[in-house]
Amino acid sequence: MRTLNLKGLLISSLLTSLLGSMVQAADVNLAEAAVVSASSQRAGYGVEKVNDGVVSDASRWLAGETDPKPWVELSFPKPTTVGMIDVFSGWKTGDSLKAFDVSVEVDGGWQRSANWQVRQNTQSSKRVYIDRRDVTKIRLELLHRGAARIREIAVYDNKEALGLKDIGERSNTAESYEISFKQHQIGVNQIGYFTDRPKRFTAPLSGDGTAFTIREQGQTAVQYRGVINGGLGDFTAFKPADSDARYVIDLSGGNLEPNRSDPFLIRKNIAQEQYWQAATDFLNDVRSVTGTHPSAYGGCGFRDGTYYDAIVPSLVLFYLSDPEFIEAMPRQIDWQAEKARVTAPDFGYIRDGVGSGVMDAVRNYYELEAPKPGAPDVVKLIHWGAGYILMRPNGRDPSASVGNDDSSIEPQTVEQVAYVLWAWPALKQWLPQSFYDQCHEFCFKFWNPEGGPRGHFTQGGSGNKKGASSLDISPWWNPETYMTTESFDQSIRNPGHMHPFKGRHAPGHSIVPNLLMHEVALREGRDDAAIYLDAAVKQADWIIKHLDWNDPRTTKGHRLAEHRTIPNLVWLLQKYPQQAPDGLQEKITEWARVAVSRSHNLWDFRKYSEDMWTIPGMNEVGNSLSLPAIALSASWVVEDPALKQELERIAIASVDHVFGRNPMLHAAASHPKQGFPEIERGWPKHYKKDVCARLETVRGNIATLPGSEMYPFQPGKKFRHLEGWSNYGASWCISLSYLRYDAMGTTPDL
Repeated sequence: MRTLNLKGLLISSLLTSLLGSMVQAADVNLAEAAVVSASSQRAGYGVEKVNDGVVSDASRWLAGETDPKPWVELSFPKPTTVGMIDVFSGWKTGDSLKAFDVSVEVDGGWQRSANWQVRQNTQSSKRVYIDRRDVTKIRLELLHRGAARIREIAVYDNKEALGLKDIGERSNTAESYEISFKQHQIGVNQIGYFTDRPKRFTAPLSGDGTAFTIREQGQTAVQYRGVINGGLGDFTAFKPADSDARYVIDLSGGNLEPNRSDPFLIRKNIAQEQYWQAATDFLNDVRSVTGTHPSAYGGCGFRDGTYYDAIVPSLVLFYLSDPEFIEAMPRQIDWQAEKARVTAPDFGYIRDGVGSGVMDAVRNYYELEAPKPGAPDVVKLIHWGAGYILMRPNGRDPSASVGNDDSSIEPQTVEQVAYVLWAWPALKQWLPQSFYDQCHEFCFKFWNPEGGPRGHFTQGGSGNKKGASSLDISPWWNPETYMTTESFDQSIRNPGHMHPFKGRHAPGHSIVPNLLMHEVALREGRDDAAIYLDAAVKQADWIIKHLDWNDPRTTKGHRLAEHRTIPNLVWLLQKYPQQAPDGLQEKITEWARVAVSRSHNLWDFRKYSEDMWTIPGMNEVGNSLSLPAIALSASWVVEDPALKQELERIAIASVDHVFGRNPMLHAAASHPKQGFPEIERGWPKHYKKDVCARLETVRGNIATLPGSEMYPFQPGKKFRHLEGWSNYGASWCISLSYLRYDAMGTTPDL
């Protein structure tokens, strides 16, 4: 328990669960209502310990010493949805339950799955993904005689719960933090600022007119002076020459004690110098099987990836934004060595949260012709991402509702590969022609519904609606399919599909892919080129006529995927002005005015709506990572100079927000030394280890940000979901690309 002194008022901040196990606010442990039975038990270690909510050595179930095959069973009062279970076992920091099977009773019959067979487990907290509805019982069974040593079994109806805290692990711990409300506080981008772009910080407790100064860290000479206005400090006019100097802001005056900011850089090309390598390392490390963990949660090419992750497009745009810089970056991916490692008979693949076929896809991928040995890592990642799709194109969405169908190929999966075809003139120096030919066959086969199965997605409780092909208007773009903000706020997982707030179906996601296919078809002299351009124009026209940007669900409501809408509309308008539908420029300008109108606050933060800062309940760091690309692209086509300037303000502020200028005064990276050495204070609370994508093992992971509960300045009031996401890596790469395009005065092109 930590207390914060808010102008004399003590406010309790439950920062960490070090006092014992506790359930996070959004988690509902269904095991608490279950009746537990077991094959046997020992005195003092009865079966009631399995669901008492206490994860400790003093509260364990132990099987009888002579029990030949111990089991424990949870019986629910009514049929329930089970997304996953957490099994806590062991003694002190060892002796975890190494092997066991889980089965569930549905409609009176027992079901088993290879995914529920745990082997060679070394973790005292093991998460098992179940994905079943109407479950009445769960049984855990050992393979042979043993004590079991089960501290707790927790059951959830979703696959995103943070879960109970295991005191036997060091994961999900928090770093202590002090935020005194008796002194000035300063929120800055802890990495640094662009010399020639807006440079602002937030002083949430400081009154108007409070003086601030800027100096080099370790020096006393003042280099810039200013005053606070509306909680903001602006030093855009301070443009020192590039150097290795770190600067600090000193803030003093009034009734508050003086304070000094975290140090930061000011450099012309800070994005490439500080962000580009970490962004590349992240997508390198998070690759399924071949990356830093031998698993493939979700079954896609990047751990916990999905059909809508846009990782391949992001990498293509990333490369094209500055090929020379990308080609000068270090080579870390050794394709041949990785092939030998992961295809070896003794390779230890961990099957977790995924169906069958992953290792077949990996082995088949390595039958492809290899990239050229000198290819940049970004190009090798493009080869991996698209190549894996060719081998296993129907990866499921691990965060979807129970019963998620992976039998069809989603249009957005096919759209990713189209970027490879379009960019081939730039990529062919590094990749073999045979790879292009396979990507080409895949795209043209599955783009048109006549050429293959239509993609579809079952959105939770809203019924089974077929998604459109890339040539059509997706029914999921229509706000009539959206949950209301109010219903989502009341219960994030009811009815379960989280649409649009998960970011699965951003309106207009097919526009640019259709334009790319049009250009490929023209390049090849195909007779179907016109259908792709016609589809893109019709999709943009539908957006103009059917989406109201004042409804926040149509904009920020799409969270990390919002970058699939406005930049796509801008692309069409800039590159096909004669064919663009009437009113397109006005529609983009309207979006810009709404976005800017929601950003006039002490954080320069584009709010969800007038009365809500963020999407209810969700970790929306992905939207902050996407906003630079969205706002900058819009600025390319709006005509009002003042509005252009405002769009740049919110774009850069969004970068600053991620790296420390937010109500927690901490950067969104929970393990900053893995990719962001300039960060003084990473996110103080961490996600548990060895779960889903295992992002604690990767470099450059950007994890989480505050939700509405902490705004305008209530640090620590309530933390949102702590886990990062591979999809966030795509959002970040796209924004880094657009920052570069904008700086160079260019647009995405070959």
